[in-house]
Amino acid sequence: LPTARHLKEAGFNVRVFERNSVVGGIWAYSEEAPLKPKIPTSRAKHDIESEVYDIPAEGVQKRTVEMTPEIKKLLLTKCPPSPCYRDLQGNNSSRLFALPGLTFPEGTPLFCSHRVMGKFFQDYAEKFELLPLIEFDTSVDLVKKNDDDTWEIYLSKYDVYPSGLVRISTWRETFDAVVAASGIQQKGFVPDFKDLTAWNKMWPDKAIHSNQYRRPEDFNDKGFARSVTMSMRGPFESSSYIFNLVRSAIPKSTTIKPNITSFSNIQGQVDGSVLFEDGSVLDSIDHVIFCTGYTNNLGYFGSNIEEDDEPTGMKQETRHSYADVPDATVIVRGSYPLNVYQEVFLMSDPTFAFVGFPPYFATPTHFDTQAQAVARVWTGNALLPSVELMNKFTQEYDLGIDPAGLYEVDRRRKEHFSTWLNHHAKMLHKDDGVELPEVENYPEYWEKEGPEAIVQLVDISENHYKKTREAIKNGCL
Repeated sequence: LPTARHLKEAGFNVRVFERNSVVGGIWAYSEEAPLKPKIPTSRAKHDIESEVYDIPAEGVQKRTVEMTPEIKKLLLTKCPPSPCYRDLQGNNSSRLFALPGLTFPEGTPLFCSHRVMGKFFQDYAEKFELLPLIEFDTSVDLVKKNDDDTWEIYLSKYDVYPSGLVRISTWRETFDAVVAASGIQQKGFVPDFKDLTAWNKMWPDKAIHSNQYRRPEDFNDKGFARSVTMSMRGPFESSSYIFNLVRSAIPKSTTIKPNITSFSNIQGQVDGSVLFEDGSVLDSIDHVIFCTGYTNNLGYFGSNIEEDDEPTGMKQETRHSYADVPDATVIVRGSYPLNVYQEVFLMSDPTFAFVGFPPYFATPTHFDTQAQAVARVWTGNALLPSVELMNKFTQEYDLGIDPAGLYEVDRRRKEHFSTWLNHHAKMLHKDDGVELPEVENYPEYWEKEGPEAIVQLVDISENHYKKTREAIKNGCL
């Protein structure tokens, strides 16, 4: 939404394609859960369905079908529900979460439900008149660069009627520039543990990804409330004060285990048990929930997307050169692209940009900064270096950011953007008298208020946990 706003205000003809029926992204709740991701995710392919290439170059192709189980699965694949669950509360302070240009209503609590968050984005879209720009219930199936340096988008739209009929429309559109702004919390990621594939084939209904979770009632008559075991990669104590604070709120009844070695017993037999790095084995498992994060949702690049072979972590330890990456090809590590300048611009062709794909923790306000950068560059009000220099910068420059610092690094990150954009605005318009709005850094209280808000969040979470546990005991859920 901030990308659409800033490009619209800059005078561009903007089109937004949204898979959901409403704005709000991950805050748009649906009773319907997403499909189970491929387990393990690392073996999923980015193949484009052959029928996508049959979409006509001109006009809109339409057909009406009945809602069958196959069509239902197609809808969940093309326009999947968000990871939002029924009782989701935001973990960012509403004061720090709000996008520039709109604040939450007076009296809004520090931490809000997904309903409040969703309404905020709806209000934002209405205030800046963005809704007419959005094509809802629409899937981007393929993004392809043309020989004339334009971008061709292959699209499919799914209109579901109360009668049970579904109208499927497919078409193409051509653009001078494209922004990927779908975020990094859309497609669940499941690591490739030893024997996991065999375990999942034998007990396919025993495992879900956390993005499929909707309600606690779904786990009635299972052993969750009696015994919970949490497996965690790396040490329980973190270098991050905030991480340690959050982990301190984990119920004492939870058994903490190190990372999983295999989904088999100590003899290597797949019998439903799980082996941990400390040699202990857990059996009699009712259910496994993979809270293992997300992977990129850039499958529409097809064969032009390449996975980096280094493990995903909080910090990119190795810095590669991307000078030889083919044009319009995206190198990704986990959920974010690597061959980009300033986290945003595809180095081989900056007419493709990414907003909301940061390698580190970020709030929506940072995405607004990224969106301003896109609008400034594409209007010629900010400049990019050559491809060679962009690659050199990405390979060598280090902001000195501690990825575990969370809010403490926000001002330093934004200062990088504000210095660049403000300097170029003054330099490029020093003789014509044009004055662009200054891109301001976060206020000084920002880095202090963030951690303080987390402390309050932990207290709220503990109280919520106590109430939930009592409700379970009393059978009131």
